[in-house]
Amino acid sequence: MANKVVRRIGAGVLIILLLVAAAIVTIYAISARHLSRRYSLPDETLAMPTDSSSLFRGEHFATAISKCSDCHGADFGGTMFLDAMPLGRFVAPNLTGGKGSRTAGWSDADWIRAVRHGVGPAGKPLIFMPSQALRDLNAADLGAIIAYVRKAPAVDNVLPPTEIGPIGRFAIATNPKRLISAEAIDHTLPFPAGIAPGPTAEYGRYLAVAGGCTFCHGENLAGGIKEGPPGTPPSANLTPAGEVGGWSEAQFMTALREGRRPDGTTINPFMPWRLTRLMTDEEIQAVYRYVKTLPAKQ
Repeated sequence: MANKVVRRIGAGVLIILLLVAAAIVTIYAISARHLSRRYSLPDETLAMPTDSSSLFRGEHFATAISKCSDCHGADFGGTMFLDAMPLGRFVAPNLTGGKGSRTAGWSDADWIRAVRHGVGPAGKPLIFMPSQALRDLNAADLGAIIAYVRKAPAVDNVLPPTEIGPIGRFAIATNPKRLISAEAIDHTLPFPAGIAPGPTAEYGRYLAVAGGCTFCHGENLAGGIKEGPPGTPPSANLTPAGEVGGWSEAQFMTALREGRRPDGTTINPFMPWRLTRLMTDEEIQAVYRYVKTLPAKQ
């Protein structure tokens, strides 16, 4: 009798192990298919400015708005911006012309494809490149950003490739659009029309989307997305139903400038307030006015 029980337990354990192994193989196969997909996209062109005013705007957008420097580093020499195994080790490449550069020899079309479509020159998708947000940049602002970054001084920084861990593989297999922007984008859309800068809700929406607010706080800005190193809290609800919805314009500006809530507590640094603090008063006012137009979402 005892031997039968032992055999049954052994058989059950074996079945469980086989099922787990099959699940792992399936997850790796599905994620590999997404990671190896090739995109054939036509070349796009836009005017690459050289005047100082446009380059200054490109610097501002690359830091304060689109926050390219948050992942690629203040000198654009690249960083490992998220080391969170078993999710993965995510590397933003060196964008300068120095040793270890991943963009040396890129054409205008290569830069546009990478930013707007999340696709590299060889047609493979870029990992954790927030092109869902950057896709909304108008042609003038995107051209200014690319022109500015391309003029960055050469930095020697050889980095390892991004490494996807088992949880990252599971995430790609079940929801590939989160880590692979190319899967979430309508690649046929033209450049969006320009919106006149000013303290308006319309311009605030442009800044919020192009600035990645919707990437972390969700399309409806209701928050609840948990991403980042261990201990990172879910993103805040920015609609009138959330805590932020009750903030005054001055309190909202303090949060984006100083990383401090009205009650004096510090906002988690995964929220890039060290970069949003570089936004102009007018830009913060515009985003605040846009947030105030949002429908309340729990």
